[in-house]
Amino acid sequence: VRNNYDLRLAKVSVELAKAQLVQAGLWPNPEGEFSIRSDKYYADEGEGGYEYGLNQSIPVSGRIFFQKKVAGLGIKRAGWQLKDAQRQVVAEVRKTFYQVATLQEKEKVLNFLVKTNQDLLESVKARLSQAEVSNVDVSLARGELLMASQELAEVKAHLYEARATLNRLMGQSLDTPFIIVSEPLTFPSIDLEAATQKSLENRPDLKAKELEEKMGSAALTLAKAMQIPDVTIGGFYQSEQGRFDVNDQLTSDNDRLLGLKVSMPLPFFDHNQGEIAKSVAEKKGAGIQYEALKIQVVKEVAQAYIQLASSKEIIDSYSNGVREDVEKSVKLMQDAYLQGQVNMFDVVQTQSKFNSIEKAYLDASQNAREAIIDLESATGASLKDEK
Repeated sequence: VRNNYDLRLAKVSVELAKAQLVQAGLWPNPEGEFSIRSDKYYADEGEGGYEYGLNQSIPVSGRIFFQKKVAGLGIKRAGWQLKDAQRQVVAEVRKTFYQVATLQEKEKVLNFLVKTNQDLLESVKARLSQAEVSNVDVSLARGELLMASQELAEVKAHLYEARATLNRLMGQSLDTPFIIVSEPLTFPSIDLEAATQKSLENRPDLKAKELEEKMGSAALTLAKAMQIPDVTIGGFYQSEQGRFDVNDQLTSDNDRLLGLKVSMPLPFFDHNQGEIAKSVAEKKGAGIQYEALKIQVVKEVAQAYIQLASSKEIIDSYSNGVREDVEKSVKLMQDAYLQGQVNMFDVVQTQSKFNSIEKAYLDASQNAREAIIDLESATGASLKDEK
């Protein structure tokens, strides 16, 4: 699934978080100043001057350290969010994979029924030519063949759609060919309490939400640190040319000065109280979301566990060999019909029962696999070792 577009987008989020860390650790840029003065357009006595300056803001509150801490937690959160996206995509891919496998099995069953009904129709026509059966039997055989053919066409359409969906999830062209090899259905042996504990320990979305709560605390610390404004320290070089009247004579005077200046905003009105209140609210909201998500996770585990137990009971009900017996009955019933021992209605009823049982078993198997996938996704861990 490495080519999945949702995962690729989630990886971009990690890159963005890393970029924010780089930005958070940068100092403010220094500021250069230049000014020039002249009396050319007033007294025009040659007075004037110029000044160069360089100023640097210095974060004395430690805000850069706290900014980097918030950004660092953001990277970790993005990493867990990526893992959560992987968890969801993998679950969707696995479900679609087994959906394709189930549809392939249904296709096999229906191909068998179509072939069986084609052979049956030919046999009925042969018996009709010998006046052994009526046109009713021919109509019934044709009807069964038509129904099986239509159902086969529907399954093939669903199979094409499922294959296209699986290719899309894997980031491939929709018509890329692939081979499905399904593993035997095995049920994990795990109790609800253990599954719930696994989920609370492993779910990446819980980890991400927990980090979001920590980010709220770090952001609050940063907002409090921002109450102390940056101090700006600057140096300047000044050259000033003046003209003075001394004994009715104009005298020139050139002054050159080097200086140092310090400035900072006076926090009389703005104590960053708005950002502090915002950070407090966001931290509180993150805590509420975390607790709500924990409840949701426990609920998802319970639902998946109940569905898995129900699916296991249904699958176990097929362990008495009923599928094999009904499949044999199809051939036996056709042979008996050709020998005139049963009528066409018995043959049709047997085939219908075979089709219904096979479809029900395949649907139950698909539901069981999806229940296992849902439970693994809900716990955030593989259950293959839980036998």
